[in-house]
Amino acid sequence: MAMAVASLILSNVSSQAQLSLNFSSSPGGPPAGGSTIQFNGTNSSFQFNIASTPYSIPNPPFAPFVVNYYVGSQWSITSETGGTGSALNLLGWVNSSPFTNSPFNYGPIVTNGIDETANVLGPLGMLQIYDNAGNLLTGTVDWEQVATHGFGGAINASLTVNITNLVYLGSNPDLQTLAADSPGSMDLTFQFSPGMTLGDLTSGPGPYMTSYSGSLSVPEPTSLGLGVLGLAALAGFKGLKRKKRF
Repeated sequence: MAMAVASLILSNVSSQAQLSLNFSSSPGGPPAGGSTIQFNGTNSSFQFNIASTPYSIPNPPFAPFVVNYYVGSQWSITSETGGTGSALNLLGWVNSSPFTNSPFNYGPIVTNGIDETANVLGPLGMLQIYDNAGNLLTGTVDWEQVATHGFGGAINASLTVNITNLVYLGSNPDLQTLAADSPGSMDLTFQFSPGMTLGDLTSGPGPYMTSYSGSLSVPEPTSLGLGVLGLAALAGFKGLKRKKRF
């Protein structure tokens, strides 16, 4: 039985190779030219702002090197796991429609100790990643839930499968994998300084803005859960064997 459970775990891991693209909000020039997540106080909503200005990299003894690449984007892919590297530095967006960036609304806050959560009511987000060759990967994002744990915040922290309808017609290998292995999950984290809870972010006029980072993964993270479940079953079997000896 132990060997059967172990085989199940190994076959599950090998058949569920995962591609994860990690992203961060796009940088911009001071004082606030980079992309941010923005909370809108008593309106109980959040949105993503684009990087609006170039930023400069010091280049002594020469003039600073000005980077325009990120202007107009929300985030860029900074690292990846399980891919070819072809998605690195690609730019992305999640808007409420292709032409506007109206806010995503969330419902009443539920408090449990230092945890504060609220369900995201909508609208659905429209995911876009540009492949730098004239093509877009597109898809639909349901943000599911926004939460804070103390002063740290997250959206879709439970890694619920929340990306559907992924379509890509270009030749970038990582984006092809992303579309072919969908549906998937997208989550992000943020933190304010000084710290703010979800209750703080939903009070006053706002807006409250900060940078963020996250990941976009396929296939859905259930493979990890199945692996953990298998390990638990294996541990339980060993426990039963030990107990039987006495």
